[in-house]
Formats: sequence, structure tokens, C-alpha cells
Amino acid sequence: MFAADAFVFLDDAQLPQGRSFVSRVKIAKGHDADQWLTVPVRKGAKAIREIDFADEPWAEKHRRTLHHVYSKTPHFVAALELVDPLYEAPGTSLAELNMRLIAAVAEYLGYEGEFHRSSDHPADLAADERIAQLVSAVGGDVYVSGAGGQNYQSEAVYAQRGIGLEVRVYEPVPYERSGWDWVGGLSVLDALFHLGRGARDALRYAGS
Repeated sequence: MFAADAFVFLDDAQLPQGRSFVSRVKIAKGHDADQWLTVPVRKGAKAIREIDFADEPWAEKHRRTLHHVYSKTPHFVAALELVDPLYEAPGTSLAELNMRLIAAVAEYLGYEGEFHRSSDHPADLAADERIAQLVSAVGGDVYVSGAGGQNYQSEAVYAQRGIGLEVRVYEPVPYERSGWDWVGGLSVLDALFHLGRGARDALRYAGS
């Protein structure tokens, strides 16, 4: 995200089948293990913006779990204050919650780019053509892709719209966890509880 001037939420994309990071992330479980933190949602082949929460008291359970796991970390109070308002009023939509959470964390870490929703720029396109159209729609000239993009993306499709393709391969970056063992692949929340705003520099992509 911090490598880009604009970040587009694909809220009109279909929710992936099976389990995905759209509705869950990993956090710590003790000092040397991990666990899933999952938002229960109503099933159905719908766009992400149409996915509602299941009727379960998940928000308070999340908060209790975070308190139990991270209460003794150096930045517990500040990090919990960041997410507390969202847990107190999560709304009913998974997309809205995710966008608010991501925006809150990004602002806390100093992100100065713009946020957009793909649903604000509809088009009857798919795959590379859809992404290239979105980059152009928000005024961009380069699409920053995550790992694996080179396996299925075509530079020629982006070039047709005057868009460059930059694939970045990310690897988990070990950071100081208040004396805890290193566990990779956790949510940014873990870094926030241990490092506060220092999480930005600790997790910075090596090429930026």
C-alpha cells in the first residue's frame, strides 16, 4: 500500500470460495504460535460489498481475544484504541468493516495516498483488463501487484491502456515482538501491539 499513491478496494469482486483473508486474519496465540481471528459471515456467491455478518456476537469476542493475547505488549492501549471504535460499531457489511479497518491502520501509520472503491468505477471487464481499467480510472500509471502476479498477468494488457505492471514479491520480515518468538504471516495488528507506529518501518518492503 505504501508503495502506491492510490489504493483500490475491490468491493464488487466476488467473495472467494472457501476460506480467505477477506473475512479472517492470523494473530498471536501465546508467545510462539498463531490463531485465526474470523468474522462470521452469511454464505452465498455474492460480491464482497453484499456480504453481511452472521448473527453472532463476534465483535466482543474479538476484543476479548486481543485483550487476552496482547494486554502486556508495549503498545496495547494505543492499538486497542485504534480498533475499539470499529468493534463498538462494526455495522452490518464485511466490506465496510474491512475498508474502515484498513483505512484506520493506514492513517495511524502515516499513509497519505487515496482510497477508492472499484464499485465506483464499474465496467464489464475481468482479470487484467478490469485491473488496468481501475488503475486508469483513479489516475494511475503503474499497477503494483503482489506475489504471484507474474504467473497469470499480462504486461501487454496493461500496456494497451498505458499502464505499467510492477510485481513485488513480499517475504515476512522479522520484527521485535517484545521478547516473544518470531512468528511470520500475522496480521499487521501484531506489529501494532508490539511496535506502535514503528510498525511502518519494521514492515517496509525492501525495495521501497
